[in-house]
Amino acid sequence: MSDRAAPAPLAWWLNFDADRELELGAGYNPRDATRARLATLVAPGLVAEHDRVLAATTRLPASTYAGRAFCPTPRALAALGRAGAVVPEAPSFAVLRTVNHRGFFAALGQGLPGAAFVRDRAALERALAAPSPTGCFLLKRPFGFAGRGRRRVAPAARGPDDERWLDLSLASGEGLQVEPFVERAGDFGLHAFLARSGALAVGAPTVQETSATGAWLATRRAAPGELGDAEQAALARAVTEAAAALAAAGYFGPFGVDAFRYRTASGALAWNPRCELNARYSMGWAIGMGSARPDRAGDGAR
Repeated sequence: MSDRAAPAPLAWWLNFDADRELELGAGYNPRDATRARLATLVAPGLVAEHDRVLAATTRLPASTYAGRAFCPTPRALAALGRAGAVVPEAPSFAVLRTVNHRGFFAALGQGLPGAAFVRDRAALERALAAPSPTGCFLLKRPFGFAGRGRRRVAPAARGPDDERWLDLSLASGEGLQVEPFVERAGDFGLHAFLARSGALAVGAPTVQETSATGAWLATRRAAPGELGDAEQAALARAVTEAAAALAAAGYFGPFGVDAFRYRTASGALAWNPRCELNARYSMGWAIGMGSARPDRAGDGAR
């Protein structure tokens, strides 16, 4: 029998739709259908057996539970406070929006040859004129989750619907991430926790299963040898570089970097060590972190 004390219980506000709030701001309020769908989602291992997952009507004995949110947006922090949880320290909304914007991660360097972050039509057309192994490109709006906010475009066969989507995307002034569409041969991730002090805890590499649209389906820890030494080193470097940029921007908390293996035009395997940055919890975060859970410790969470 272990003498180790069980960690203090947490109260969770699982706002899996946080990217929509980051995109739309204070006016965001999910529709009933969205609420119902989000209520069916589970982030494996994130919530402990003795924790509480909050609903809008949950009321806790005051200060019994420390609060945590999937992403600590203003709406999430307000929900924790209404429920009676201890509201955690969190980065400002402006910081959360900055570091989760795809332009922030793109500024650290593109991981896929020919990829570019563009903000106007001229830059978009230059990006779409670059070579692509498949003749197609994947375009991603600055904020998106579960495969939303992205479109596959074949420049040689662009139609009116494509043009409307492109015009609408650029009209916001927020920009677009443009990537050659490639045949993926494996999706991976590395998760971490950046304390307010600057201390960095990094988990183990994970393998991710995603749908054809890019939505998350499942995560498991990578088996020994499943990533090559060079792949693992590049992914670890991407996480370290992301942590430095996040700290400089004023962010602290959980984050993760996604990567993938793909086939080039010649059929050879290549590695993209940085395709996404999630400056929040993610569906596979707890799988990757395992027993290393600084988010559960009072000091580590700050």
